[in-house]
Amino acid sequence: MKLKVNNLGAIKEGEIDLSQKFIVFCGPNGTGKTYLSYVIYGLLKRRLHIQGSEVFAEKLINEKEAVLEIDFEKLFQYRNNMISTVESSLDELFGIGDSDIKKLFGDFHCEFTIGNEDFKHYIVDTAFEDGSKLQGVQVKISKESGSTQLRVSILNDAIPNDSIRGLKFLLDSYIYNYLATHPIGNVEIFPVERNSIYTFSKELSVRKQEALDNVLLLMDKEKKVDRFDLYFRNNYKYPLPIRIGLETADNLVNLKKKECQFLPFSSFVEEKLLHGRVQVSNEGEIQFRPSQSLRTTLPIQMTASVVKTLSSLDLYLKHIAAINDLIIIDEPEINLHPDNQIMVARMLVRLMNSGFRVLLSTHSDYIVREINNMVMMSHRGSKVVKGLLASETYTENDYINPEDLGVYYFNYSSSRSKQVKVEKVKVGMSGFSVKSIDTTIESQNKIAEELYYGIKYDDKE
Repeated sequence: MKLKVNNLGAIKEGEIDLSQKFIVFCGPNGTGKTYLSYVIYGLLKRRLHIQGSEVFAEKLINEKEAVLEIDFEKLFQYRNNMISTVESSLDELFGIGDSDIKKLFGDFHCEFTIGNEDFKHYIVDTAFEDGSKLQGVQVKISKESGSTQLRVSILNDAIPNDSIRGLKFLLDSYIYNYLATHPIGNVEIFPVERNSIYTFSKELSVRKQEALDNVLLLMDKEKKVDRFDLYFRNNYKYPLPIRIGLETADNLVNLKKKECQFLPFSSFVEEKLLHGRVQVSNEGEIQFRPSQSLRTTLPIQMTASVVKTLSSLDLYLKHIAAINDLIIIDEPEINLHPDNQIMVARMLVRLMNSGFRVLLSTHSDYIVREINNMVMMSHRGSKVVKGLLASETYTENDYINPEDLGVYYFNYSSSRSKQVKVEKVKVGMSGFSVKSIDTTIESQNKIAEELYYGIKYDDKE
């Protein structure tokens, strides 16, 4: 799945291959990496509604299994609607008004670069089996290679009556969204603001803010507001990733009731990085119990910055994560000491090798170097690799095959240029290099050497 964007803020053009399992955005500040991450998130996060087949839904509900012939015209239209929806809803995505949208993104355009026929061949040739919960019902989708048919099954022994109507309404939308975004399942984003979302979630609550705004509108005698219109009023005070993060914070009491299969990764975060346990109180408050004092329970605002930064990732791994999720994380190095940056890089690689997809944006030389180590660790026949595995420096899941790694460099073509070009970076047997990081380190080393030897010889004189 390749996505091409044009005129996204400072970005003149760029093409990203979203089918790669591990994607790295790098380059100087202010070159549009977050903008593009948000567009990818907005494109994949929304599930569009399409009219479903009543006959198919009834058969599935009554017999617990049904075969669906893929309607490729409907699938192509769904993909077109994904593009048009993200292009027309940048106000919601970025949380800004129409005037700013026109100024910053007036000529924005995006498209899938794979054509309809090529995409059809891809779907037909691909075999898959996957499942998800829909309206409280466990639904499984499977397809054989070369087939144009899907086998859809319900795994529940009984379907609750209150789930039947929702299942009928959402079933086709779920199926065609699954096909349109394959091989990516759900998408989860951890923006740079993640260290504040849980800390200030009560003050920033989306529901409270909307309620307050509506009350103020109703009290304004100069404005005639229809109470019914308020129900459908869009209030985009926050960018979509922040808004959904706040909604998740509002729903922690319910989320904590579910435990997913990736608790070992949560334990890794807590033991190796946080040195304590993140928990949710009965009132939905985030709390932290440090390992050095398990009887002490700290509110999130009293914890170290590393806890604030990684608590959202920890809770995602405990209660939300699912195979084929795309994890987008902006600057995973925020607030982390170098040794912890390295550990986060290893964990993200292990998640990839456990069935997830990862897209990260980074300025950290430590993270880049560790990813390069993971590329070299893919040479399993090497004696040094075997030695590192035997010494338990690395685990069997600490590697990236070069073909699974996509690296993109964002930068202006010159100091006078006003537009950013996104270039795909070559990944070799030893990984990749980031020009802006390498140049900065070389310059710093050169100055250090000049100072050291100059002072040393000056002292002798």
